[in-house]
Amino acid sequence: MSEQDKHKSETLNPEELFRPLDDVCKDAKPLEPLWGFFLYKKAITSLIADPGAGKTTMGYKMGIQLCRNEPFLGIHPEEPVKCLMMDLESSDALVKSRKILVHGDEASPGMWIYNAVDYYFPQIQQVTCDFVIKHDINLVIMDNQTIAFATHDENDNSEAAKQMKLLRMWVNACNVAMILVHHTSKSNAPGTRKGTGAYARARLADILINLECPDEDQPDIVRWSVSKNRMMDDKPVWWLKKDEGNFVFVDSPVLTTVKNTGTLIYKAQKSVLEILKGQDEFKFGELVNAAMKDNEKTQMTVDIVNNAIHKLYQSGRIIKPKYGYWRIR
Repeated sequence: MSEQDKHKSETLNPEELFRPLDDVCKDAKPLEPLWGFFLYKKAITSLIADPGAGKTTMGYKMGIQLCRNEPFLGIHPEEPVKCLMMDLESSDALVKSRKILVHGDEASPGMWIYNAVDYYFPQIQQVTCDFVIKHDINLVIMDNQTIAFATHDENDNSEAAKQMKLLRMWVNACNVAMILVHHTSKSNAPGTRKGTGAYARARLADILINLECPDEDQPDIVRWSVSKNRMMDDKPVWWLKKDEGNFVFVDSPVLTTVKNTGTLIYKAQKSVLEILKGQDEFKFGELVNAAMKDNEKTQMTVDIVNNAIHKLYQSGRIIKPKYGYWRIR
């Protein structure tokens, strides 16, 4: 052990490092959701995107909508949002064109841009944290991770782990939610292994969303799928269409298959959609009971209704505006 490491270890306070479990649970603050079940303060959401999937456009659209206290993909922010967009791939001219694409010439209060190419994130982490705290920013979008860190070897798990640890310490210190944009692997691996390079990035993120272009014949259709969610057991699969800077829900192949079967699941789906029509939101338990009553002459079960609701959610037909509630998109 070097003299420096020895001195460092001697200054550590064991009572601060090692705490009784009951004390931790008593003092722990609840989770602080910022947007649906996908963004939480002091959490890292990794967005792994195919080329052309619209990751940067989605970042601008989401940031501006939430800063205006407007819903994105039908989901309202949990609190007023201020966003720092770290767009490390775009010049000022391109930033302007992206903003006009998603929101026209209207003002975008609460949205900040960092697109300097002079520094890597480790060089500006403290000044960025100071700025974020000073301006009450609670959402940071980093596009993208490789450029932010000047990654030497994409496949080096040790390097990736150090980057993710730095970001973990940073979001904790700044009390922000972070979207960390990353590129897909050329190997087209599924789920949590879809991102390029070392697996440590996916392993150390809290939430992992894949944004894919599954059909070359329909380049405007993208698939949003949550392959990992440490914060909440909520992993929807949505199908979205890129439409002049907007992202709108479209019916998925899953729903088409269910629709053609004529099964009880389809009947339950039809009931759920009819019940939710014209409703701002509906409690989950009440929705299940109403669907059961609507199909009381069939062999409908609670499990079938739950399955129907889950498939409607996966396909983007219904959404959760808040915990325990549903509404039609």
